[in-house]
Amino acid sequence: MLARSKFRQAFVSAPRALVLAFAAAIALGGLLLASPFASADGAWHLGIDRLFVATSAACVTGLDPIGVGAALSPAGLALLAVLVQLGGIGIMTAGTIFFVVLGRSLSVTEERSVSASLGEVRSGDMRRILLGTLRYTLFWEAAGAVVFFARLRALFPDWGAGRAATGGAFFAVMSFCNAGFSLFSDSFAPFLRDPASMLCAIALSLVGGIGFVVHANLLALRPWRRDRLRRGRLTLHSRLVLEGILAVLALDMAMFLALEWNGAYAGLGARDTVVAGLFQAITTRSAGFAAVPVRSLCPASLAFTILMMFIGAAPGSTGGGLKTTTVAILGATVAAMFASRETPELHGRSIPRRIVNDALAILVLSLGIVLLGSFLLYLIERPDDARAPALLFETVSAFANNGMSMADTTSGLSSPSKLVITLCMFAGRLGPVTLVLLLHRPGSADLSKRYPEENVIVG
Repeated sequence: MLARSKFRQAFVSAPRALVLAFAAAIALGGLLLASPFASADGAWHLGIDRLFVATSAACVTGLDPIGVGAALSPAGLALLAVLVQLGGIGIMTAGTIFFVVLGRSLSVTEERSVSASLGEVRSGDMRRILLGTLRYTLFWEAAGAVVFFARLRALFPDWGAGRAATGGAFFAVMSFCNAGFSLFSDSFAPFLRDPASMLCAIALSLVGGIGFVVHANLLALRPWRRDRLRRGRLTLHSRLVLEGILAVLALDMAMFLALEWNGAYAGLGARDTVVAGLFQAITTRSAGFAAVPVRSLCPASLAFTILMMFIGAAPGSTGGGLKTTTVAILGATVAAMFASRETPELHGRSIPRRIVNDALAILVLSLGIVLLGSFLLYLIERPDDARAPALLFETVSAFANNGMSMADTTSGLSSPSKLVITLCMFAGRLGPVTLVLLLHRPGSADLSKRYPEENVIVG
C-alpha cells in the first residue's frame, strides 16, 4: 500500500513539475528579454510584450508583437533561440538530459515528467530515448544551419560570414522546433523564390514534427535482419504518426494549390508555386512561417488553415495542436460506431477504452480553450466584422503553438488580450490532459466505486 501511494504521488506530481518548469523558464526568460543586454536599444522593456515573447518562444509558437529581428540585440536573439530550443525538446527533457549526461539516475517523478514531455508512456529505456533526442536534435539543426548559412550568403552578400552563420543557426532552430520567429519583418517571404531555403525549412519542420519517440523507433528498425525479434517493428503509434503526416500533407498541398494557384501564388511560376504550396502545407500544421502573407489567402484557405492548425503535429514532437494521433483515434471511434463495434480498431489492433476517453477529453478541452480564448478576445477588443476572424485565427494559432498571424493582429492587441493569448500558448504547449492532471488530487476519486447504469438519449 505504501509503495502504491508513493507511486501515485510521483505520477500526480509529474505534471506539476512540468508546469512549474515551464512557468519558471518563461518568467526568467521574460525578465532577461526585457533587460538592456537583450534589447537592441540597450534599455529596459518591462511589460507584457517581453513576457509574451518569452512564452511564445518556450511554447515554440512564434507569435511576435515586437518584431524580434529589430527589437532584440544579438544576445537577445541568442536567448530567444535557447528558449525555443528548450521548449522544442521539452524543458523537463532538456534539464534531465543534462543530468543523464553527467551520469545521474532518474527518479520515478523525473521519468514520469519526461514521459509526459516526450509523449512516451514507457519509462524503462528513458536514458536511450533522452540521449537519442539530443543527438537527433543536434544533427538536424547543424545540417540545417549549414544550408541556411549558404543560402543567406547567396541571397544577402552584404551580411558577412558571421551574420550569415548566426542567422543560419537561428533559422535552423526555428524550423526544427516548429517556431515561427524570423529575423525579417515579413517572416519567410525573402526565401519565397529560393527553393533550397524553402525545402530546408520543410525538411527540418517535418523531422521535428514527427516526434522523438517515432524517430527512436525508426532508428531501432533492422529490416535486413531475418529474425523477426532482431528486425524490430514499426509501432502502431509510429505508423499512425507517419500515415497522418503523409495524409495531412497531401490534403493540405492539394487544397492550397487548388485554392491559391491564381490567388496568393499568382505570378510565381510552376516550380515556385508547387514549393510554396508544400511549404504552406507544412507551416500550417505547426511551423508558423509565412512565405506569402496570411492576409492574401482567400477566405476558404483561411478556414482550412484554422482547421489544420487545430489538428497540428504529432505527440511528443516540437509541434502543437490537437495532434494527428488524437484525430486518428477519434476517426476510428466514429468508424467503429458505424460498424457496430464496441472497440475501435486500427491496423489490426484494438484501441483501449482509456485511450479513446483521453482523445475525447482532449478534443472537448481543446475546443473549450479555443472558444473561451476567442470569447475573451472579442469581449476585450470589441472587433468589427472585418477584424473578428483575425482574432479567432490568432487564438487557434496560439493554442496550437503555430505562430501564424493575420496582418498585424498580434502587435495590435491590448495588454489584457496579449495576456489571454499568452495563457492560450501556455495551455496549448502543456496540453489539456496535463492541465487536468495538475488539478487532480491523490485520493480524490474512489476507483472501486461503481454506480448502476442508466440510458440517456443523445444526438
